[in-house]
Amino acid sequence: MPGFFNVDAVQQKNGADSHLIVDVHNENAHRFDKLKRRIPPQMERMDTLISILGKCVPELNTAPLYANLPAATDQISIVDWMYEHLSEQGLMVYEEWKEYFGHVPELKVLSEITFSEEPADFIYSLIEKIDWSKVTIEPIEITYSVPWFEYINHFLAPEKLRIVDLWPFENAFIFCVHDDVALLEQLDACLKTFEMGIDWRPALDKQQVIEKMNAFVTQ
Repeated sequence: MPGFFNVDAVQQKNGADSHLIVDVHNENAHRFDKLKRRIPPQMERMDTLISILGKCVPELNTAPLYANLPAATDQISIVDWMYEHLSEQGLMVYEEWKEYFGHVPELKVLSEITFSEEPADFIYSLIEKIDWSKVTIEPIEITYSVPWFEYINHFLAPEKLRIVDLWPFENAFIFCVHDDVALLEQLDACLKTFEMGIDWRPALDKQQVIEKMNAFVTQ
């Protein structure tokens, strides 16, 4: 019976060796290659994206993504599709920067983690010390430049997790991923084929946050 395997049947009859070798692997591999060539390249990219999302995003059920592929593969269609399906599973949130003030994103994975402190409190303590008469930036600019996510990721590092967001969008599509550089490089490379990527948000401890804030207000 044809299949993706090799069969080596050896029969011995009347003291003489009679070898029957059935090898269908090459033939079926050729058939598979022909079938694969019929798959539109954009669908191959979608398959790759779903596969790597399944590896990167904790608790993601990829079945709904495979079952509901987007009608188009332009940047906006893909980000809308990702947001629809990941947010339905509690794995992505959307935040407008002008309304985000450092709270831990309401993601299912993060709800299971106990933080030793509210990460935003430390950053607010730094903001309160800024002498606005001596800096050239406006207070509203702080919202867009403070390392909120990077400091949250300091607390997530022991869990081998981090939060990231997508670029190049005006506001934040936020999701939690395994803190695995090799996997994140694959995800970033795949997203770039759809003209987007991830903002890595590397973890910063308190001293690193202080240094980043100082650099920002003294630029």
